[in-house]
Amino acid sequence: MIFSNNAILNVKAGLSRIFIILSVALHFQILGFAQNSGGADSLVRLVEAASAHLIDVDGVQYRKIVGPATFLHNNTYLKCDTALWNVNTNIIDAIGRVEIFQESTCLKSDRLEYDANESLAKFRGNLVELYDKEGNILNTNFLNYNTKDSIATFFNGAALHNADGNLIESVEGMYFSKEKLFTFKDSVAMFTDSVLVSTEQLDYHTDTDIAVFKSNTVAWRDSSILFANSGRFIRPQNLFDFDKDGYILTKEQELWADRLMYYRTSGNADLFDNVQILDTVQKSICLAHKAIYRPSPRKIELTREPVVGMYSVENDKPDTLFLAADSILYRTMRYVEIDSSHMILAKERLNLMAVDPIAIHDKERREARKPKNNPSGSMDKKIKDKGLAEIADSAEVTAVKPEEIVEDYCTSISDTTEIDFLDAYRNVRFYRQDVQGMCDSLVYTGLDSIVRFYSRPVMWQDGTNQFSADSIQALIKNKSLDKINLITNSFIAMKEDSLHYNQIRSTEMAAYFKDNDIYRFDAFGGVSAIFFMEEDSTITLMDREECKMMTTRIKERKIQRTRSIQELKQNVFPVYNLSPDDMYLKGFEWRGEERPRTRFDVTGRKIRASVRPQIESIRYPGYKYTQKYFPELFKRILLFKQGQ
Repeated sequence: MIFSNNAILNVKAGLSRIFIILSVALHFQILGFAQNSGGADSLVRLVEAASAHLIDVDGVQYRKIVGPATFLHNNTYLKCDTALWNVNTNIIDAIGRVEIFQESTCLKSDRLEYDANESLAKFRGNLVELYDKEGNILNTNFLNYNTKDSIATFFNGAALHNADGNLIESVEGMYFSKEKLFTFKDSVAMFTDSVLVSTEQLDYHTDTDIAVFKSNTVAWRDSSILFANSGRFIRPQNLFDFDKDGYILTKEQELWADRLMYYRTSGNADLFDNVQILDTVQKSICLAHKAIYRPSPRKIELTREPVVGMYSVENDKPDTLFLAADSILYRTMRYVEIDSSHMILAKERLNLMAVDPIAIHDKERREARKPKNNPSGSMDKKIKDKGLAEIADSAEVTAVKPEEIVEDYCTSISDTTEIDFLDAYRNVRFYRQDVQGMCDSLVYTGLDSIVRFYSRPVMWQDGTNQFSADSIQALIKNKSLDKINLITNSFIAMKEDSLHYNQIRSTEMAAYFKDNDIYRFDAFGGVSAIFFMEEDSTITLMDREECKMMTTRIKERKIQRTRSIQELKQNVFPVYNLSPDDMYLKGFEWRGEERPRTRFDVTGRKIRASVRPQIESIRYPGYKYTQKYFPELFKRILLFKQGQ
């Protein structure tokens, strides 16, 4: 039979098509051995291979696939150099340059065992790498990946890092590809932007770049340490948001709050609920339910039941001044950065505080008594006649020039000195064992160490001495009261008993203190006074005086003697002849019922004890998995630790 060339070509084409059909049919027939009741998910397709043939190993038939080979299962591609496919158990043992691709996830290793029935890829080897499209790389040596659920489980230690060099490591964990979520458990450590973190459990959301902490979380940054039992790190904002038992330790402060938001780059912190800030350098305590903390320059804004406490130790006894208001602002500035206008005003206040009108009056009186031919006077004769002690005890001393005091104070401040400022607004009240007070607003500056009280201010000493005026200025030296100026409508009331009060009223007054105890007070400008006198421990007489100026000496909080200057009127009355109105000066108001009697009248908050030693003793994480899988990144961590 003779065939034409065209006929021969048609036969060859037909045979080729038949061969392809038969090959495909044979291929799917082979694949059919891999099917079970699991349905379509159990069907594994061999997409590409150099060759495939059956082999027998110990009586078990395998399909040996020589590659590069590509399998497809559960919308997942498996690539390798060589594979042994058990057609009975539907298990593929892939060897050499093994890769799995599924949507945004890629896994690489030297070897894996893939169980198609369970949709489970078991990676084992020296190195298993997992990649996602966000640029995260997880390295480990033991990892299981479920191709149906798109979930990876890693154990025996793993480390992850992203394109920015940030890392997370743990003993075990999981990766949820669909949710774009890594979970890390057991000895979790993180390093991000020069922050070391240790925690028990962490969830890392790769799409939002947010790490969520579960419990016992410690973070180190520079010289600061952060602690919490729950929270998250939002890397795009460089924000640590701790929402359970938040704590920050710095060189000078300890900060607590139920919720603590710490901005890593700036060091700023926003604190909410049960806030406490303990400053060991300034010896201060801040309490509130909301606080805004700024480290440079240092500023603390307190609202929602704010309290500031200043603690000290006197005579081996600790004592604390508690101050509360509707809002409190505390800040520090370097002396060189303070506006010159503030310095001028501070000098003026110090000048006024240094003025001693009684001493000036006495000096002028002495000068007027000097013989004209002896301008220097005869001080030696005064000492001889009266005695030095008596002169010193009297008010007849030369006043120190105020400008000398101010200049001496200002020259003692260096440019780098940190100056404190404190402002308290609305419903101000304060308590210390020896002094209590109230006002509407309060201002303090370390430039002059003067506290200024405004709007119906009142102060008490142990509930017996009451000071009031339109405004009050108190000079603090060595954290103790030194002098108080009562400005405009000044009033001092000293309680003798429930009915009788010694009273002094004038335009202005000054009270002098030693060891926080009053020993002298002066009144200037139209003085009116009432003093009650005792006989046999019974009040029998009332002395009523009017004069231009008055100075009074106090001992053990009792009036010892009073000296009136330019006396205008004085009368003594038996008490039994007086009506209640006669026993009080105009404007008298005893406000003792408003006085905070304990610190709990200012705040009922408990004070947290310092935990600095315990926190400082916590050791850095070791980062052993980072050292194993990312040695170059581990070198960066070592350098950071050395700089801490």
